[in-house]
Amino acid sequence: MMRPLRRIEALLALCLTTSAAVGCGHTAISPTVEQAQKLPADAAASRLTALIAKDQRVAEIAWRLALSNADLCPVTRLRAGWVLQSAGQYSTELRPVAERQYGLQGDLPGILSAPLNSPARAAGLRPGDLILAIEGEPLNSGAGGGRESYDGLQANIDRLNSAAVMGPMSLTVRRNGTERAVAVMPVQACAYVTQVEVRDDLRALSDGRTIFLSARIVDVAQDDHQLAFLLAHELAHAVLEHATVPDVQGERGALNTSLSLRRGLSSRAESDADTLGLYLLTRAGFDPRLAMQFLNAYAATAPGARYPQINLRGVYPSIPDRHRALEPVVSEIIDKQASGMPLIP
Repeated sequence: MMRPLRRIEALLALCLTTSAAVGCGHTAISPTVEQAQKLPADAAASRLTALIAKDQRVAEIAWRLALSNADLCPVTRLRAGWVLQSAGQYSTELRPVAERQYGLQGDLPGILSAPLNSPARAAGLRPGDLILAIEGEPLNSGAGGGRESYDGLQANIDRLNSAAVMGPMSLTVRRNGTERAVAVMPVQACAYVTQVEVRDDLRALSDGRTIFLSARIVDVAQDDHQLAFLLAHELAHAVLEHATVPDVQGERGALNTSLSLRRGLSSRAESDADTLGLYLLTRAGFDPRLAMQFLNAYAATAPGARYPQINLRGVYPSIPDRHRALEPVVSEIIDKQASGMPLIP
């Protein structure tokens, strides 16, 4: 599930300059709390709505990739597919807006997104629903009235995750003031979660536990196919174990050992992630030819990406070189689809 952010930063326009290649990390220029607090209430609500819409867009694509590629991921687990948020994660200025618009209360998990084909969606959950209890045991609503914190929500998420790995879950959910019982049947999916960060740079990163995308780089993707390229590239880093986190545990996908691409960090990590990423997004139903157009959109936003770059995270080929390298990969994928061969590089 996607880890929600401290949304106080979401109240300012995401603009300014950018640089560097997808996969690199850069220092964000973040607005101050004082600046955010000066925004009118209607502007705050508008910014919050826009950012949540961005979260929901990413959540849909991320879930399709996680579900369709579970057999290739080195770490999978039973997941509900939802994205959760809480009132407690918001500042005192934003909390009333979040409570009013999304039915939130304290640290109780609220449904921010229930992606298509997720167990959450199949159970009838939708944005605005509030999870009150699991297996009849109330979740912690928090003390209330304090400063914004993610910790209370995280504790509730941990309880939900622990229940999900055991199989079917019985939840008590509130919608528009009415409580009801909901049965959720988690399914096996890649274990990695996705987080949209409120940042002014172009940043996409996989650390072996979480896929991080800056809000601005999400906007570079002009359609779902292009966004799938961005997310699948970072998922490919996780699949190839270019970075790993010891406490991320789960079952290995049945076809993970069939991958021919090298494991672990190397000078070819970025190129291998491009190649595998095209396979992953195709397996999730996206068009690799359309997805590759993300490279053009990215180059138009970050002119420096037209040239090779090297930093502590690796070697980043230029956009023209990435295009040339991926064209035969697209042809290979199309040929495999036509002949009914497994989509595994």
